[in-house]
Amino acid sequence: MTPGVRRPRRAGVLGAAIGAVVAAAPGSLPRDPLVHAATLGVTMTVGFLAGSAIGRLAHLIGGGRGARVGRLSGTAAAVAVAASMSISVWWQNVLRGAMGMPEIGTGWAAASVAVVAVGVAALVAPRPTTLLASAVVLTGTGVAQAAAVPAAPTTSSIEEATTTRTADRLVISAPFDARPVAERARDLVARWRAAGGARRGAVVVAVPTGSGWVDTDAVVGFETRLHGDVTTIALPYDDAPSWQAFVGGAADVARSSAVATLNALDSDLDDHPTHARPQIYLYGQSLGAIGADAARIWARHRGVAVCATLLAGPPAHTVASRADHREVVVNASDPVGRWSPSLLWRPAPRWPGHDDLPRPVWLPVASFLQTSVDLLGALSFPAGHGHQYGPEQSAYAPICAPKRSAHADRA
Repeated sequence: MTPGVRRPRRAGVLGAAIGAVVAAAPGSLPRDPLVHAATLGVTMTVGFLAGSAIGRLAHLIGGGRGARVGRLSGTAAAVAVAASMSISVWWQNVLRGAMGMPEIGTGWAAASVAVVAVGVAALVAPRPTTLLASAVVLTGTGVAQAAAVPAAPTTSSIEEATTTRTADRLVISAPFDARPVAERARDLVARWRAAGGARRGAVVVAVPTGSGWVDTDAVVGFETRLHGDVTTIALPYDDAPSWQAFVGGAADVARSSAVATLNALDSDLDDHPTHARPQIYLYGQSLGAIGADAARIWARHRGVAVCATLLAGPPAHTVASRADHREVVVNASDPVGRWSPSLLWRPAPRWPGHDDLPRPVWLPVASFLQTSVDLLGALSFPAGHGHQYGPEQSAYAPICAPKRSAHADRA
C-alpha cells in the first residue's frame, strides 16, 4: 500500500454505495442541490458505518474468508454512485418538466460530486488531504448554489385567480387567546350574527392551520361556487406553525376547537326556521383538516345538519379513507399527506384526485427518507403543488341545493 494512504473496509465502501442509491430514490418534489447533497452525505455516512460494522462481524464469524468478493467492492461502489447520480438528475428533470420548470444543469450535481469526493478522500487520504477536500466541498457547494436552477416561480395561474374578490365578502375570525374554547366560539358566532352572517345562504366553518391561518384561496373558491351568498368563520386554536403544533399534540385542540365552533353555531341557529338556516360547510387544511373531520363526525352523532366537508392536505392516517358528504384533496406531490413511520415498510394510502406531478415509486426505507426530506420544501412551490393548495380545492366540495332562492335582506 502507498505510504500515507489508508485502506477502507470493503464492506464499509459497499455500505456507502448503498447509501448513495438510497439518496437517489425518487422524491415527490424538485429539490435544491444543497438539500440533495446533504441527503447524499448523510446516507453515505450511515451506509459506511453500518457496512463497516457488518463487515467486522462477518470477518469474526467467517475467519477472514470472502476476500475474493471484497476485491470487487471498489468497482461496484463506483458504479452504484455514478448510477445514483444519473437517476437523481433524470428524476429531477421529470418533475421539473411536469411543472414547466427549466431542466437542471451540471451545477445542480456539483454539490453531490463534491460530497462524494470528500467521502473518498476521508476514506483513503491522510488527514491534510481530507481537510483540503473539505475546502473543495465548500467551494463546490457554493458554485452549485449559484449555478443551480432558480426556485419554482412564486406565482401561477392558480395564484393569480386569488385577485378576484367579491364585493361583500364576510370572513369572521378572532385572535388566539387563552380563554376556554367554548367561550371563544360563542363570541365568534355572536360577531358573525351581528355582521349579518345568518342572513346568507351558507356558512363555512373553516378550521385554521396551527398558526391560525385560513387559506384565502379556499375562501375565494367557496364564494365563487356559492355565488357570494356565503360567510366564513374561523377560530384559531394555536399560534405555532402546523408542524410544530402537530408534533406538540395540537391535533386534539384542533378537534375540540372545531367541535366547539360548530356547536356554538348550531345553538345560535336554533331559533331559525329550518328553511331559513344557512347551509353549513366544514373546511380544513393541513392540521385544520383533522379538526374539520372531527366536527363532521360530531355533527353526524348529534344530528346537526352539515351540507358537506372538504379536507385539503390532511396528514397521513389522520382521517378515515371514506366518508359520506366529504371530499379529501391531496396533491400527489404533497409529502404531508404521505409521511408516516409506516412508510418504512408499506406504501402510503393513495387519495384520488389531484395528480399534479408524477408519483414516485414506493421503496422500503428509502421512500420514508425521501418523503421526510420533501417535507423541508413542501411549502416552497406554487399553489397546486406540494403542501400548497389554491382555489381549485373548493371545486371538490359537494354543494347542496340552496334552501332559499334569494337573500335580498342579507348584510
